[in-house]
Amino acid sequence: MLHHWPVGDRWNPATIPLTVWRCECGLVFLYPSPTPEQMPGRGDWWSRKRKKFRRRRLLKLLRTAITFSCFGTPRFRLVKYTRKAIPSGRLLDVGCGDGRLLALAAPYYDCTGLEPSPIGAARARDKGFRVLETTLEETRIEPHSFDVITMDSVIEHVRHPLSVLKRANRILKPGGIIALKTNKFEGPAYRLHGRGWCGFRHGYHTFLFTGATLGLTLERAGFEVLKRPRRDRILDDILILWGRKFREVEPDSEPADPPVYASDTLNRSLAACD
Repeated sequence: MLHHWPVGDRWNPATIPLTVWRCECGLVFLYPSPTPEQMPGRGDWWSRKRKKFRRRRLLKLLRTAITFSCFGTPRFRLVKYTRKAIPSGRLLDVGCGDGRLLALAAPYYDCTGLEPSPIGAARARDKGFRVLETTLEETRIEPHSFDVITMDSVIEHVRHPLSVLKRANRILKPGGIIALKTNKFEGPAYRLHGRGWCGFRHGYHTFLFTGATLGLTLERAGFEVLKRPRRDRILDDILILWGRKFREVEPDSEPADPPVYASDTLNRSLAACD
């Protein structure tokens, strides 16, 4: 067990205790995961009821403004470097939100969005984009339909990362590219703040990855992790990996539950958390 937040803790917006665990393989996960009913606004990421805590807000806003003016926004850079792998074609943005990444990609790709939030999907449609109001796990998109799949701050929210990536593999054409951006576990911000690290997004993030664990998950899903482009530097708090589909894998029809090891030690720890 890495960290625990009881009900009522300022970092815990859920109505159940939240606990983060680390497997001996290095993968970090939340267990148990709260249901949407146990989160503010029924867990909708776009709900105004969601709690937000920010340290040194004014300083961060100034630093962000300077960074964006010099290097562009993170979404801009994600699209820019994805084009180095595949410059054009059909693009599916999983978890497209209000369509900001779609707007940046539209000059180069034929874009479609995938967004389970009715609020986010409506905002993206208002901007003129095709949006399927569903998840990657539940979508019925035909195999080999897209050249590029982007997942900007999505993989850390899903309950079955490997199953989700297998479905992405099936949807991509042979040689297609997937671009994954996520908070980097064990980056400098986590080492500084520990249990108060904002990357936990307490109750909303279910799995957290290092470059090694995300790369291994991609490989198990049939992808070759690209060496370039790639962003996994020592001082980075954001991890971005690109994977090229090099073999076909069958998506899981009924994904298993997240790993829960029914050992006496884990059961005693869970009982103590409750």
